[in-house]
Parts: sequence; structure tokens; C-alpha cells
Amino acid sequence: MSTSIPPSASPRRSRWTRALLLALAVSSASPEATAQAVSCGGRVGPVDLQTATVTELQAALSSGVISSEALVQQSLARIEAFDRRGPALNAIRALAPTALEAARAADARRARGQRLSPLDGLPVLLKDNVGTTDLPTTAGSIALANNIPKQEATITQRLRASGAIVLGKTNLSEFANWVSLNMPNGYSSLGGQVIAAYDHAADPLGSSTGSGVATTMAFATVAIGTETSGSIISPATVHSLVGVKPTVGLVSRSGIIPLAHSFDTAGPMARTVTDAAALLGVVAGLDPTDDASPRFQAALGGVVPDYLGALSTTALRGVRLGVRNSELTDTGLFGEALAVLRAQGAEIVPFNASLLENGSTAEIAAITTEFKWYLNRYLATEAGTGLPVANLTQIIQFNSRNRDRVQYGQDLLVASNLQTGLPFDPVYLASRAAAIRSSEIALDTMFRRQQLDAIVSPNYGNVGVTAASGYPNVTVPMGYVGQAPQGLSFAGRPFTEQALLAYAYAYEQASHKRTPPTTLNPALRDYCTAIGAR
Repeated sequence: MSTSIPPSASPRRSRWTRALLLALAVSSASPEATAQAVSCGGRVGPVDLQTATVTELQAALSSGVISSEALVQQSLARIEAFDRRGPALNAIRALAPTALEAARAADARRARGQRLSPLDGLPVLLKDNVGTTDLPTTAGSIALANNIPKQEATITQRLRASGAIVLGKTNLSEFANWVSLNMPNGYSSLGGQVIAAYDHAADPLGSSTGSGVATTMAFATVAIGTETSGSIISPATVHSLVGVKPTVGLVSRSGIIPLAHSFDTAGPMARTVTDAAALLGVVAGLDPTDDASPRFQAALGGVVPDYLGALSTTALRGVRLGVRNSELTDTGLFGEALAVLRAQGAEIVPFNASLLENGSTAEIAAITTEFKWYLNRYLATEAGTGLPVANLTQIIQFNSRNRDRVQYGQDLLVASNLQTGLPFDPVYLASRAAAIRSSEIALDTMFRRQQLDAIVSPNYGNVGVTAASGYPNVTVPMGYVGQAPQGLSFAGRPFTEQALLAYAYAYEQASHKRTPPTTLNPALRDYCTAIGAR
């Protein structure tokens, strides 16, 4: 559902240009109106949204210190101030018209002594390839601008059943970053360019860019991203977030516009491990309409583990963590992180990474064919009626008539359309099998030989092999190089998310490395000062 492709030309702004744009934005932002409504860092009454976990938010809601309506109002105010005006981060594509109504319903439910889940009454954002029937589901494509699918994605249904407030949809790299190799991360023909929060000139990375920016800016409590090859972990890393790329089969893909079905998954993006664990507990589960779901049944009996309850500050004691030999002598942030892990009782086990590096090379070839087959099937069976396109060929033709919007070409769409698109194509089947099996063997061999509980790596070191194998990967903030966030990644065996989240939590609580972008980015600080936000 998303792939992280380094762009040949990412958006860049000079300091002078950014300063001019900031001045123009501030002059038109109506500071008098904004200052009364928006908190710079993100506060509702005494509650700091940048640091308060879902557990703490529920306590504040139960005590009457805040309300769900106030949370949604602050989200809307922050989106107006930072996303629509001022820095114009452009993380949000559309807002749900029923969000405030849902918040008032949550407050009324709470007044009756009811609570549906740890997310009850909290605002959640969805990447705009996740199906909703109250808002179009577009994958960022102008061709799908009016797509109201026949039914909502399974994870959307689970979020609503949990009492979570679906606040809206986030922008993304179009078709999960499968339009053109020249297209910058975070760009779509429908939504435009997403701007990174910690440095407006930086690459926002991956395709879940809007979910990453929105979450780090506290536009909502948590967000959903999707990943095929790096697009939860990458934007979570560069936006100082906790990202969870689950085992394929743990979280339903049904109702999500596909990229490559063999590798696609959806997962949490959050500011804390606690929040990520709570969100995963809500969206995980068996789904008979997803053909990967039987893996979950076979591994865990179809029972969703208590991810939230398993979090412990002592989880790293006696744990064996594999580290690539080449990374073992790091004297920077990763070296500091290893020292924290050791201090918390983990044993660091060196290994030779050569086996892992060969594990994900066949994935891209499989994506090329799968995209055509599964997108055409989605358009034929799940998409809404009245669209101007019915298949990939027609999307390419539609884009050719609108080249002013499809600014970077569509070479990846064309390459996919040249494939047979058939699920029994022998070249495709061989490519897919090679991608999956080689990565599974690489990881299984490493875990078995070294008796590892997880593999740790800085930033994106575990992305390729876990994406191709379908194994889980969790990232947590590790600190900053200047304004650039860095992440610590924990990769594990299939369906070990409970353990990985516990390891990440123990590290998070021992290190406390996250700093909000409104504190670290001078442009955001200056803007807050200009509009009088505190």
C-alpha cells in the first residue's frame, strides 16, 4: 500500500523563500481569530496533546478535565492554523463533516458511564487510500477524486465500533508512491505536496506522509498509515513518531486501495508507544474477506494480543537483540541507543548482515505486476459508481489529458500497465516467491542461529527485508541530528508485535527522545509567536 522511493527531485525551499512565505502566510492568517483557538504545541486545558498518552487522555476525559468535543475543536483549529494557513503543511486532504457530532456522542456515552475502547472519543486520521463512505477514498488521484466505495474498509469499521472519531483523511504520495520515479515523496495530483514538519525543506519520505506530518503536529491522537516497502517506518522516522508495520495478515487490508497485495499492510502511526499499542489492538483481527488473515489464525488462534497491557519498563531484561557488525561501532545516536538498551538489560548480539541484504531485491518486480491486477479488481468490485475511469489503462489516459496536475509523469503506472496483470503469470509468480521466500529464509536463519528476540537498526535498516518477508517492524524516536529526527527500529518474527512494542516502550521510557516539531523547528516557533499561540 505504499513504497518509499527516493525521489530524483524532492521539494526544496531556500531560507529566504521560506521566510517570505511565512511572512505572507502570517499576514493573511487573521491572528486575532487564530490566537484564541489554537495551541502552538497542542494543549486542551491542562492536557499537553504532544505528550499525553491515550491512557492519560481517557483519565482526563473521565474526570471531566477535557471533553471529546474540545479535543476535536482543537484538532480543527490546529489544522486550520498549521495545515491550511501559515506553514501550509498540507497533511490533510479532507475533514469528516460528522466529526464534531461523533465527539458529542462520545461525551454523552461517557456521561452514561460507557467506554468502548482505549480510543473511545479520541480523533483518528486515515490515510486516503483507506475506504470511507462519508468521504471519498482517492489514493491522491484526480481520477478517483469522487470515489465513494461500496463499503468502508474493515479497519474503518473497527475504529468506528471502538468509539474512535474518524476526523478525516490525510494526503499521501499518489497511489502509495507508484506513479513515477520522478515524483517527490508526499506529492499527489489531487492533494498537492505535503511539507515536512521538522524542516520544511526536508523530504517527508514514503507515501504515508500526510499521516506522519499530521500525527507529529498533534492534528489527531493517532493516524493510520499503510506500507508495502517502508512507507509507515520511513515517514514515522522522519517525523519522530512510533510507527508499526505489522505482520501481513494481522491487520485487514480489505477496503484499502491496493499497491501490491502480497506485501501490503496498514498500521499505526503515533507519538508514543502506548498510543500505537492501543491503536493496533483496535484495528488488528481476523477478517474472512482478507486472504492473508488465515496466517493470523494459524499463528495466534485469531486472538488479538493485549498490546497495551504487555507494555513494561522491564521488557528488555534478558532479551537478545541482533545488531549488524557494521553498525556496532556507531558513536552517534545509535551507539547511545545501544547503551540504553544494554542498561535496560538487553544483550547486544553482533551478526553479519550479508544474508539479510539479499532478501528484498525481488519485491519491486512483483509490485509492478500486482499493482495492475489488484487495482483493476478494486475498481471493478469495490470502487464507487460514476467514476471517469474503470481500469489502469483509463487512469493513464485520464492523466495524459491532465498533465498540469500529473506533473512528474507516470512511468511506473505505464510500466505496470505493460504487464499481463494476471495472478497466474509465471514470471510474476517466480518474482513474488523469490521476494517473499528469500527474505523469510534470511530472517528465520538469523533469528535461529543467533537465538535473537529481535533485530535493532537505526532508521531504515530493517525496512527492505521486513517488507518483502511480511514480518513486523516497529520504530521509535531515537533523537535528532540538527533538526532531522532519527529512529530506532525493532524487527521480529511473524506476529511478535506484542514483544516488539514492549521492547520499544522500555527504550522509550528510558530515553525520552521525542521533541515536538513546534519546539525544534524555528519556522514553526516563529509562526506561533506571530499568531500569539502558546
